[in-house]
Amino acid sequence: MGIELLIVDPQNDFCSSSGSMYIKNAEQDCQRISQFIYKHIDDIDSIHITMDMHPYYHIAHPIFWKDANGNQPAVNTLITHADYVSGKYRPADSTLDKRVEDYLINLETRGRYVLTIWPPHCLLATPGACVEEQLLKAVRTWEQHKPGRITDFVTKASNPMTEHYSAIQAEVPDPADPSTRINFNLIDKLKNKDIVVAGEALSHCISHTIRDLCVYIPASRITLLTDCTSNVEGFDDIGNHFLIEYKNKGMKTATSTEFTL
Repeated sequence: MGIELLIVDPQNDFCSSSGSMYIKNAEQDCQRISQFIYKHIDDIDSIHITMDMHPYYHIAHPIFWKDANGNQPAVNTLITHADYVSGKYRPADSTLDKRVEDYLINLETRGRYVLTIWPPHCLLATPGACVEEQLLKAVRTWEQHKPGRITDFVTKASNPMTEHYSAIQAEVPDPADPSTRINFNLIDKLKNKDIVVAGEALSHCISHTIRDLCVYIPASRITLLTDCTSNVEGFDDIGNHFLIEYKNKGMKTATSTEFTL
């Protein structure tokens, strides 16, 4: 039986040195994922590629917020519910005050990340949102190898009112927006075979995707390619803690050259 290859957010804004949210070493990660695809071209039954697709106006981008002086927050600013209550940061559109407060409370209640202000990235209809070139070439080779193969592109994060690190669900799902709720379609595609995971970033979208997947699929069915993912700079501890936690739960790890069926 073959494998399901799940590649998380291998997009130019993360994987190119000119990307707005470049993750150090991500281009080498893409090169190794590409080589993995060529090596296992007959073993990979399906390829699933998740992709951030943000609007410019988004709760995790500076334009959404203003400080007490009316200025946008700096990139990498953390915004807590306490910051909202004190008036340190508020949404630029005051009609969203109540919804934003509920969002910040939900983040903290659910134990998700503190809201982080990122550079605008993976914006809809921009080159930064596209799949990294060498990886896309490998994926096309996999499709051409057996005509009829179709890569499953899974878009996420288009709702401006919630972050969406995990490919399985948004940080705080919006009841009015099905795209933010649990992606049972993707789960169903993955649940019957062994899953190999790679992509960006280990500290954020990889770790949250695997955490959410393991609610429905045993961790022992997942292999993380450790040389095909990197952490967002400054968040190494989160990525390392995740590795220890989920290896203890049965998740397997291997490098792209060590992996065997």
